[in-house]
Amino acid sequence: MKKIIRLHVLVLFVGVCSSCGKDSVNAVTPVGTAKCKPLTEYSNFNSGNLTYVYTYNADGTLANISYPPVKMAIGYSSTSITQPASVRTGLTDSLNTSYNANIFTGLPTTASQWITMDGITQSDYWNYTFAYDGKSRLVQVLETTPHIATDWEYKLTIVYNDQDNVTSLKYENTTGPRGDVVVTATGYDDKPSPYTGIKNWQLYMHAGWNNYDPGPIFEALSKNNLLGYNNSGDPDRIRTITYTYNDNGFPLSRINTNKKISDGTTYSFIETYTYQCQ
Repeated sequence: MKKIIRLHVLVLFVGVCSSCGKDSVNAVTPVGTAKCKPLTEYSNFNSGNLTYVYTYNADGTLANISYPPVKMAIGYSSTSITQPASVRTGLTDSLNTSYNANIFTGLPTTASQWITMDGITQSDYWNYTFAYDGKSRLVQVLETTPHIATDWEYKLTIVYNDQDNVTSLKYENTTGPRGDVVVTATGYDDKPSPYTGIKNWQLYMHAGWNNYDPGPIFEALSKNNLLGYNNSGDPDRIRTITYTYNDNGFPLSRINTNKKISDGTTYSFIETYTYQCQ
């Protein structure tokens, strides 16, 4: 969501769920105590299949996420992330994120992203400021682009329920045309999400705060599994999500169904997981 208007245009397959109200969002039992971390994640998107392979350090922190078909990997250290954007002959495009605190154990309040394209590095391309509540939950993200005068910057406000699940994401332009987009969760199950075993997953998930699909943000910040969401910027579309689980209650598969309300057309894709469990 580089600009809020992009969320209106690009956030596909979501809309209003008339049968899901406030009670369905809040009526969730606490997450279980099983400890599992993802080892592989597979998605059959319409744009092509994608596999992620997770590797951990001896202390259990995330070392990297690799993409076997193209031999690329996101690398993690205590205060930085290096993510190849593409590999071309003689060139490697990359995105480097630096935090002001340890992302494995702490709560960073700022981040700076440097992007390298065609062998040229642009420093401070995106900057982020993070705010937390009394339960150490991320409640606000401010995005700025100090070196791009024409860019529309934004603020993301995150609201939780008592079960530590995100109920809404509100995007507001802070420069350019004013306006906001609210993406609202329609409910959660009572099982742990695939990422609850990775502390601070929201700081190094393989998706951005401006991702046109807000699902990964809900998943990264919530203890339980999202059952769907609707978006004020695209009320003609709705997403519903169902799951199968392993013996520890973690999702083995996540089936995403996207329906266009006006004509009833649907599109589905499936994400599957394997885990390392203790």
